[in-house]
Amino acid sequence: MMLTRRTFLGSAAVGAALFGGVRMGMAGKSDLRGRFLFVHAEGGWDPLCVFAPLFDAPNIDLEPEAAPWTIGGLALVDHPARPTTRGFFERHHAEVALLNGVSTRSVNHETCQVVALTGGTSVDRPDWGTVLGYAGRGTASLPHLVVSGPVVPGPYSVFVAQARGRLQQAIDGSILLDNDAPLTLPAAAPARVVDRFLEQRATALVGMLPNEPHAADYREALSRSRALVDGRLEQQLVSGEDFRGRAATAISALSAGICRCASVGTDFVWDTHEDNRLQTGLFEAFFADLEELLARLHTTPGPNGGVLADDTVVVVTSEMARTPAFNGTGGRDHWPYTSMMMIGPGIVGDRVYGGFSSLYTGIGVGPSGALEPAIPGISAESLGATLLTLGDVDPQEYLSDAAQPIPGLLA
Repeated sequence: MMLTRRTFLGSAAVGAALFGGVRMGMAGKSDLRGRFLFVHAEGGWDPLCVFAPLFDAPNIDLEPEAAPWTIGGLALVDHPARPTTRGFFERHHAEVALLNGVSTRSVNHETCQVVALTGGTSVDRPDWGTVLGYAGRGTASLPHLVVSGPVVPGPYSVFVAQARGRLQQAIDGSILLDNDAPLTLPAAAPARVVDRFLEQRATALVGMLPNEPHAADYREALSRSRALVDGRLEQQLVSGEDFRGRAATAISALSAGICRCASVGTDFVWDTHEDNRLQTGLFEAFFADLEELLARLHTTPGPNGGVLADDTVVVVTSEMARTPAFNGTGGRDHWPYTSMMMIGPGIVGDRVYGGFSSLYTGIGVGPSGALEPAIPGISAESLGATLLTLGDVDPQEYLSDAAQPIPGLLA
């Protein structure tokens, strides 16, 4: 559910509006490693602009001024119109694990997003941020905070909150003033009466309907909204409407310990069917924003001491790539093998995992960590197994038995 002018969190009485779903009421572990910040390039970026230097492949169109270049252990594509992109990798290549040839199994946006985020095609399977957040639900009021972008909560939607950059106003109640007909919070005494009534009602519902999942959902949501409201004097979150502002909201929430995982989307701007030259400006803006995001992580305190960069992994995904050849309008259409990145602690950076063939299909990673042409790309399930393992979650609880972490990626 999305926070709008008509849905708000002003007290425990209305806090359950932020949550909805089915019952998963057990306490999570409190000793899990790591936080996660997911960034999704919506629409499908073009790896041939940056990540896939396939200059010797005769059937692949690369830009006229593009050139191969290597920085550290990363082989990339350079272009004179993308100095910000080059500068990002010059500064951060040692932290970056680049995944090439990731298979998202489709050329349909919605299907590819579900595969990229969950490893499967069913919306009944939760995305990586939701699983990791659910595992740490005992220590965070909003285990997975979706500031913007796609989310697949599956059966855990009660532990997912969509905020659209308005989380602080929801917590402190000022969002009530931005309603079509401004409202005011009740005074402390009547608010406590309402809270007691709601808690008694939730307890009664669970007692009367022990097998009804939504009764327990209501109580779970009530408890989590109350925790947010109780902590509102301690929580001052940055907010904003553009990508940097939304990323700042996510980082503020991670810093406050409100969530274990946060997700931010770039908006649906990467679908360049008619003019692929637009990708240059998109990549330049994206890597400038990612530079700012990493800088914030290195200067923002973590909830347990140190800075967020000490234990926060940034996961950058896109649901698809673009075709190897330009179409008749100079654009590129949908392609099911793409590139992704992981940045942060617990991974082996300065390295490319997987690759692309001369036909621009994916090449997977063998048990030794080397390219294995017999494996058709890196599966999204392998990405998920890597992330879950990194976050102290057993992948076999959520994925198929064949899903294993990407060899060599975990430190």
